[in-house]
Amino acid sequence: MITKIVIDNFMAHEHTELELGPGVTILTGANNTGKSAVVEALRCLATNPVRSPNPALYIRHGAKEARVEVEVDDGTRVAWVRTKRWAKYELWAPGAEEPEEYHKLQGRVPEDVAKALRLDQVELETRKDSVDVHLGNQRDPVFLLNQPDSVMAEFFAASTESAHLLAMQNALKMRVRDAKREERDLTDRIGRTADDLDRLAPLPDIARRMDEAEELERHAVRLERETPALEAALAEFGNLAGALARERAVGEALQGVQPPPPVRDVDRLKRHITSMDAVNADLARAERTAGPLAGLQVPPAAVDTGPLRRLIHDLDATRTALRKDADQRTVLAGLADPPALADTARLTAMVDELLVLRARSGRLARLETALGSIAEPSRPHPLGDLTAMVTEFAGLTTQISSRQAELDGLEADLQSVVVALEERIRALGCCPVCGGDLTADSFLDHGCRHGA
Repeated sequence: MITKIVIDNFMAHEHTELELGPGVTILTGANNTGKSAVVEALRCLATNPVRSPNPALYIRHGAKEARVEVEVDDGTRVAWVRTKRWAKYELWAPGAEEPEEYHKLQGRVPEDVAKALRLDQVELETRKDSVDVHLGNQRDPVFLLNQPDSVMAEFFAASTESAHLLAMQNALKMRVRDAKREERDLTDRIGRTADDLDRLAPLPDIARRMDEAEELERHAVRLERETPALEAALAEFGNLAGALARERAVGEALQGVQPPPPVRDVDRLKRHITSMDAVNADLARAERTAGPLAGLQVPPAAVDTGPLRRLIHDLDATRTALRKDADQRTVLAGLADPPALADTARLTAMVDELLVLRARSGRLARLETALGSIAEPSRPHPLGDLTAMVTEFAGLTTQISSRQAELDGLEADLQSVVVALEERIRALGCCPVCGGDLTADSFLDHGCRHGA
């Protein structure tokens, strides 16, 4: 007799332990609480199903394996472990610390395991399938209530516990009626759930439209990142255009300026200025001398010394001329006769041209100094591409606004659908298929997949 059942990650059970007392054990509770899953776990332990139904359906969503373990009254423990690819048994003899494992079963139950469980099915001569006298479902009772009388008679003939089974048959009839009533309720509930799922049919289209809106949003973000660079380029273009206009204005202003007059020799003017400075100095000394002499008597009348002054002047001039002639004769005594004078008209013209070129060179140097700090304007690019880009940017901005309005509408529709879905899930309480926990977030993320 089984005294304890431990179920891990099997269908809706994450971890369940059942301590069974002597006699009959009855499982009661609301619908979809895992009662049938306990029966199915014991059937898997007793029969090791391989292909029908898919063994992967027994594994709880998110787990890697399902495990069903029982302990019988003599202390023997038997465990059935199922992954998506293989199954194995573990058998602990009473008092053993390590289990004996059975692999590569190919849908069979090891003899030692079957002997320890004592849950063998009854084989009939006229039926291909065996009859399970230990486990049964609401729709498939233990005692063949839905089978012809001949099959039931054959079963009772093959059974060694017919008297006990007949006593239990009447109780099962009542359970079958209750089960049929519950089946009708579940059928109605399934219909209502199908209607609710039909109302959720627009969700894929909404998801697709949300993906399109997200793509448009990413495109808009990229355009927003590129907008500052475009604005900087436009600002730089405006600055360069202003600088070019100023340079053109300066060039046009310089074209109307007359060239400076040619530079003339100012040595004579310097000599005159020096003479004037000397005369002014003499006048100043004379004024300073006239001050002390103001109190002196008037000098006697001067005699006309003009002839004497002219004579002295003539003598000084004659003496100076004689001295200069003597110096020249001394210097020119060893020299050859001077060459004939050449025509200097061309040399004069070249000197004048050189002076003009020197003046122009000075003017050019001043212009280069003034224009040296001004960077050379870049070559203006054609505005056709920029105009097309600005037009495209304006069109994209309009598209972004329209797509944002559509996205707002989609978000409002999605919010209303999510609210309706949450209300329906709260009304259901749990997954109508597997009985597991069900929330709006998990349903929208992966739809409560039962084949995972």
